[in-house]
Amino acid sequence: MITSTPKPRGIVAASPVYYGWVVWFVATIGVVATAPGQSFTVSQFIDFFIEDFNMSRTEVTALFSTGTFVGSLCLPFVGRLVDRYGNRKMSVIIAALFATVLILFSLVAGPFTLLLSFFGIRMLGQGSLGLVSNTVIVEWFKRLRGRVMSITLVSFAIFQSFYVPWLQRQLETTDWRTVWIMLGIGVACSTIPLTWLLMRNTPEEHGLLPDGDDVREQQPKTEEEIAAIEAESWTLNEVIKNPTFWVFVFGRIISPAWGTGLILNMVSIFDELGHSAATAASNYALITIITAVMSIVFGVLVDRLRPGLVMMLQLAALIASMALATFMTTPFLLLLYALTFGIMMGGGGVFDGAVWVNLFGRAHQGAIRGFVSTALVTGTAIGPILFGLSFDLTGSYNTVLWVGIALSVLGIIGALIMPQPERVVHNPAQ
Repeated sequence: MITSTPKPRGIVAASPVYYGWVVWFVATIGVVATAPGQSFTVSQFIDFFIEDFNMSRTEVTALFSTGTFVGSLCLPFVGRLVDRYGNRKMSVIIAALFATVLILFSLVAGPFTLLLSFFGIRMLGQGSLGLVSNTVIVEWFKRLRGRVMSITLVSFAIFQSFYVPWLQRQLETTDWRTVWIMLGIGVACSTIPLTWLLMRNTPEEHGLLPDGDDVREQQPKTEEEIAAIEAESWTLNEVIKNPTFWVFVFGRIISPAWGTGLILNMVSIFDELGHSAATAASNYALITIITAVMSIVFGVLVDRLRPGLVMMLQLAALIASMALATFMTTPFLLLLYALTFGIMMGGGGVFDGAVWVNLFGRAHQGAIRGFVSTALVTGTAIGPILFGLSFDLTGSYNTVLWVGIALSVLGIIGALIMPQPERVVHNPAQ
């Protein structure tokens, strides 16, 4: 049976390049716009919250973790909405809500409203906006998916190297409440108009194929060919019954949990080892540069290596970072810490951007990535609490770091021994 092929129209037809690159640009702006909801932004405001609301660091961190965890529970629902209504519409709605919540953050008056604000920026920014932006990229690219996602992560890392110093300068000269308003306006102006005008859901809706491949050569023409393509796409119910999926989820949870703990407590960790806050800040700037480089490296590797090997490299780098965080007292060891931490961050971002869709297909990526995002954001909620408890109970972060090392070793073993998942399609006629 010959299938009809939609014809490109409007701005898609007028594009001088494959329109997926336009979508990639808009989606990358969306990824960058998640910055106000990320832990590296919140960490800059913690001292203001402690002083203005007469709270301890542990109390503020607990509110942050609670808001992060509760927000993560909404992501599977957001993923299903993306599958149902499409990336374009959901991106506009999420960006508008996120910008609104950032502006409302300026009205925080105490612990309860601070908790609500943490919930809002973590669910809408770090969670939902990141989810929908990454999902649309993997819709438009298949063969080049790993490399395209690495370019997105490089862009985000480069942005961080400028954004964090800018944020610090603003907080030195401007009231912190005004800064939240500035962030909200910035997100609204940079994402909403571009997304509405230029974002499109899938290439197939416009008679195109991922990567800009020739439709005449590769568009399926028979029911058998269409069924073969559909057979590659797992449903969420199928995915969660597969043990390999859970091994990879376990491995990926460790990185955001302990990585977030290391970032939020970086100044304290460095101080414990005899380094200044300025040293911690300069080291983080170096980490963002290394992350950008390693995102490119992993973008190439993810298309060539088994997912288990990619996870092994990423977790091995995390193990090295956590071990170094217990004794890095020299400039050389600080450089090694930045290198291993950057490898961990670059590898994890590319893994999430490419491996899930490579393993389980494109058709239900919103639901699948929403589920995974919940797990990862839950990790970012757990990590800060564990680091706080370790320091409060033992006077050091060493205990939580060694626990993280042990869990990472388990994650590596699981990733290496689990087989590639194979979808079993039941034929009702049999």
